[in-house]
Amino acid sequence: MALPLPLPPMSYLPPLGQEGEEALGRRVAVPWRGEVRVGVVVGEGGRPSHALRHAIAYLDGAPYLRAEEVLFLEEAARYLFAPLGQVLADFLPPFPELRHRVRLYPGADPKVLPKGLEGLTAWQEAKGFDPKLLDFLREAGVLEEEVAFKEGKRVLLPLKEAHPDPALDGVLQTLKAMGQAESLAALARAAGVGVARVKRLLQEGYIGYGEPLPPSPSGEPLEPLLLPERPERLNGGRFLERMRLLAGLVAEGDHLVLFPEVSLLERFLQHFPQARPYHGGLSPKEREALFRNPKGLVFATYGGLLLPFTPRSLVVVEEGSESYKLSSGSRAFVPPLAEMRARLLGIPLTFLSLVPAVEVLERPGLTFPVPKPRLFLIDLKRERGHPLTGRALALLRQVEEKGRQAVVLSPRLGYSALLLCADCGYKPTCPDCALPLRYHKEAKALLCHQCGHREAPPALCPVCGSPLLEPRGPGLEWLWEELRKATALPLYRYTKEAKDDLSPLLAGEPGVVVGTTALLRAPVLPELALVLLPYADGFLYDADFRAAERYHRLLWALTELRPGRRPLLALQTYTPDHPAHLALLEGSVEAFPWAEKALREVLDYPPKVRMVKLEVAHRLEARALEAAFALVEALKGVAKEGEVLGPAPAPLPRVKGQYVFHLLLKGTTERLGELLSRLDRRRFKLDPDPHRFVGLLED
Repeated sequence: MALPLPLPPMSYLPPLGQEGEEALGRRVAVPWRGEVRVGVVVGEGGRPSHALRHAIAYLDGAPYLRAEEVLFLEEAARYLFAPLGQVLADFLPPFPELRHRVRLYPGADPKVLPKGLEGLTAWQEAKGFDPKLLDFLREAGVLEEEVAFKEGKRVLLPLKEAHPDPALDGVLQTLKAMGQAESLAALARAAGVGVARVKRLLQEGYIGYGEPLPPSPSGEPLEPLLLPERPERLNGGRFLERMRLLAGLVAEGDHLVLFPEVSLLERFLQHFPQARPYHGGLSPKEREALFRNPKGLVFATYGGLLLPFTPRSLVVVEEGSESYKLSSGSRAFVPPLAEMRARLLGIPLTFLSLVPAVEVLERPGLTFPVPKPRLFLIDLKRERGHPLTGRALALLRQVEEKGRQAVVLSPRLGYSALLLCADCGYKPTCPDCALPLRYHKEAKALLCHQCGHREAPPALCPVCGSPLLEPRGPGLEWLWEELRKATALPLYRYTKEAKDDLSPLLAGEPGVVVGTTALLRAPVLPELALVLLPYADGFLYDADFRAAERYHRLLWALTELRPGRRPLLALQTYTPDHPAHLALLEGSVEAFPWAEKALREVLDYPPKVRMVKLEVAHRLEARALEAAFALVEALKGVAKEGEVLGPAPAPLPRVKGQYVFHLLLKGTTERLGELLSRLDRRRFKLDPDPHRFVGLLED
C-alpha cells in the first residue's frame, strides 16, 4: 500500500472480514503513526505476519487505479529515483474528506476504556478523541471503526420532463432552464413560489438530488486539419493552424492532451467545446468526478498522466516549456513521463509546439512554415540612451501617433538589478545570499529576491563615502519611469504579483503594458503593434546550459502575442549576432535547436545522456564542501571518467544563509541508478532532470 508521502510502499493485512477481495488499485484507510491515512493498494501477496497491522477499510467498491496506472507509478518512480509514494502524491488529485466513526466492539468490556472515553460504548466521531488513545484500543483489538469519504455538495436536478399540474410544472421548467439549483429555497426564489411546492416536486420524484453538473461547453470548434499519417512531432505554423492540427489528431474517440499551464489550456479550450478540462484550478469535487469517469477528449495539466483510462492517443503541447517542471516533490519533468505513459499503454504520442525542444528533434515529424517575424535588433554597443535608446523611443512615438498598443518586457522586478558606487565599485549585497540587492525605488528599499531580506538604501557609499551610488540594470520600475517621460499613452503593469485592469486595451484603446513574462499568459491585445525588450540579454544570460534554448523559445512566443498579426519585435541587445536572433531573422523554428543539439552532443550533455543534479547545502561553507567531497569519495572506483562533474559551488553559491554545492552525474537511467545506489540519499537533494541551477531545491 502506497501513501501519498515520500515513502516506499508499506505492507498491511486486508481489512478484517474483507480478506480475499480484489484489492489492487483500491483506496484504503490504514492506521499510520497514531492516525488514519488514505493510501492506494499497489500490490498483493506475500506471507501474512503477526507483525503486520490490518488496514481499517476499503474506500472504493472498485479499483480507483487500474493495473496500468500502478505500473506507470512504479516505472516513473524508478525513472525519477524517487519513492513511489512521492510520485503518487505528485500526480493524484486530492482525496475527499474522511468521515470516521469509532466505538467499542459490542460485547467488549467497557472497563478496558481509559478514563474519559466512556462515550465510546456508542458510535462517536473519531475527531474528538486523542488519536494515540484510539490507536491503543485499535492495537488491543477492541475498537470498531467506520471510515468513508464524505459526500460532496449535492444539488437539485430535474428528473422528468413535465408535471401535469401547471403550477408545479412551472417550477420544474424553471429548474430545467437553470440546469441545477443549490437548494430548495434557491429554486423556490427563482420560480417565485413557496418552498412547499418545491418539496412536493421532490416527494413526487420529479426533481432530486445529484452531483453538480459540469459547466456547459462553450466556444466555436475549428475545422480539423487532417494529415495522412500521424507524426510524432508537429512544429511551426500559425497558432490557429496548430489548433486545427490538434483538432485533426483528436477528431474521434478518447484522447488525452497535456498542457504546461492552465492559461494555455483555457486558450485552446475556447475552440474545443467538447473537451473536458482537468487541472489544479478546478474544485476537488470536479477533479474527483472526472478522475472516476475519464472519457472523451480530456485537456489536462501534468496530473492527467494518472487518469485511469486508455485514450486513443496522447498529445503533449509545447513540450519544451519549463512549466512542465515540478518545483518540489519528485521534481519531475513531465514530457519524458508522458512518453513513458504512452509506451506502457501502447498508444501513439505526438509533440505539438511552435518550436521543437532539443530532446524531440530526431523524431519523425512535420514542420510547417511560419510567418517570418518582424525583428528589429538595436545594438547597445552602438546606440545611445539608457535604458531606452533613441530608436526605441522613436518606435514608441510611432505607436502613440497611430493609436496602437505596445508591450515592454522587463527581465526583473524593482527599479534596478543593483546599486553601484561609481568611485570604488561597492554594491549592496544580501547578507544571506551571494546576490546583489535589487533596488526598489517606489518602496525605497533594497530587496533580495531569493530570501526576502530588506533594508533601506544607503545615502552614501559605506566604503568610500561617495554619494555616487548609481542604479544598474533596468527593472520594471525604471522602465515605467522612463516611459512616463517618453509617451503620453496610458501605462499598465502586468506581473505575476500585480496585474492592472487591461479592459481599456482589450476594447481596442491605445496604451503600453510594462510587465514580466507573465504577459505571455495575459489576454490577447487586439491592437498590439510593438513588443520591446529594452534589455533582451537579461533573459539570455542565465546560469544553465538550457538558457539559450529557453531564450529562443521566448522570442518565438513573443511573435505570437497577437495571433493573426505580426507585431514588431524590437530587441535592445549587446549580442545582435546571437544564433537565437539569427534564427528569427531566418524565419526558422528548427535552425537553432539543431545547432544547440550538436553543441550538447560534443559536450556529452542532454539529450545525448541523462543528467541528474545532487545538491548539498550547509550554513558552514566548510561543512557543505566536506559533504560534497564525501559524495565524490563514495563514487571512487565506481564512476567512470566523465560520469561525475564537480563538486563545484552553485552559480549562486550562497542562498538563504546556506552555502550550496552541486555535483552532476551523467549516464543512462540504469547507470545513474547504479551510481545513486552507492550514495546516502539523506546527504543531498536530488533533481532528476535539472532545468535551473540557481536557488535551493525545495522540499
